[in-house]
Amino acid sequence: MNSYIFPIKAAVLTFPLLALAITAPFLIYYYRKYGQLGKLRSVILYSFVFYLLCTYYLVILPLPGISTVAQMTGPRYELGLFHPWHSLINQTVFQLENPSTYLAAIKQSVFLEPVFNIFLLFPFGIYCRYYFKFSFSKTILASFCLSLFFELTQLSGLYFIYPRPYRLFDVNDLLHNTLGGMLGFIGAPLFTFFLPTRSELDSESLVKGQHVSLLRRFVAMFVDWLLLSFFSTLLGLFAPFVPEKMQVLLDYPIVSFSLKVVLYFMIFMYLWNGQTIGKKIVRIKVVEKEHQHIRFWSLVKRYSAFYLFLYGLVQVFQFTMTHLTTTNHTIFIAYVTFGFISLGILLLFLFNLLYALIRRKSRLFHDKASHTYTISTIKKEV
Repeated sequence: MNSYIFPIKAAVLTFPLLALAITAPFLIYYYRKYGQLGKLRSVILYSFVFYLLCTYYLVILPLPGISTVAQMTGPRYELGLFHPWHSLINQTVFQLENPSTYLAAIKQSVFLEPVFNIFLLFPFGIYCRYYFKFSFSKTILASFCLSLFFELTQLSGLYFIYPRPYRLFDVNDLLHNTLGGMLGFIGAPLFTFFLPTRSELDSESLVKGQHVSLLRRFVAMFVDWLLLSFFSTLLGLFAPFVPEKMQVLLDYPIVSFSLKVVLYFMIFMYLWNGQTIGKKIVRIKVVEKEHQHIRFWSLVKRYSAFYLFLYGLVQVFQFTMTHLTTTNHTIFIAYVTFGFISLGILLLFLFNLLYALIRRKSRLFHDKASHTYTISTIKKEV
């Protein structure tokens, strides 16, 4: 039993990290298609990921030592179809004509192993039918492919990390896993009748997606800064060709940061009428009332208030905190004063952010300062 419990414990411990890794792609996809992920959809998707993680760990864990695997001499694969059922009949107390032997037979590993492999992909069949809306034939194919992936993982010795397989490749596992997916597809209505349909989830997300949440804006910002970091790294390759005086200037963080903000969030957004690449991906847009094309000055006010002002405050606070060791009393008082002022304004921004999250308001101080709004570009029609 411990061989089954240990992989599940490992999945519980590692799932939060995996959830963080998959959050961004899921959010981008669903924000782009529907404008919102939704709480119930989040639960369904993350339960699916957790289930896949558990099944994968059940396939590969526990991991033996490489030296132990190198000394193994047993078979690497089993190609005899229906071999477990032949063993059940020939190597156990099972007698078809004697019902009293049934209970003793089903307690033996020869019976439990194939049954376990059937139930391993039973939930997969449910997900395929309910959420992914696969047909019966597609579910069979998907179940077989997932099972084949597991078996090849075993056959390759965990992708050739081990010198040989430490678990047996068995064609019967392919059969049993695929059968489990088929049974899950058939039994799906028994487990999902109380849940809204996938179409209802999509329609609800589409309606709610007209409201631009702060999380959706954060995803767009994350994508934008990820791209800016990537392009900055590429441009860094041309640093030897940049004049020395300009290179010295760009080495100052505040200069390079300000240049990115001006070029990307002001000039580029103005040319693209209120959108960046990140905003385009999650399908949102910055607009200004009574103006078909957002004005450049409005973008200057918006992102000067959000990026340049806040970044400057952070720099002032860091500078004052690192220079409090001065022995000059007057300069010390000045540092403390500027430090508290910058910290107070930063805390006000944090309060504004928390207030917007609690009250589910989408406008922050820089939106109001520039008289701009963030809207969804997704149409209500599917």
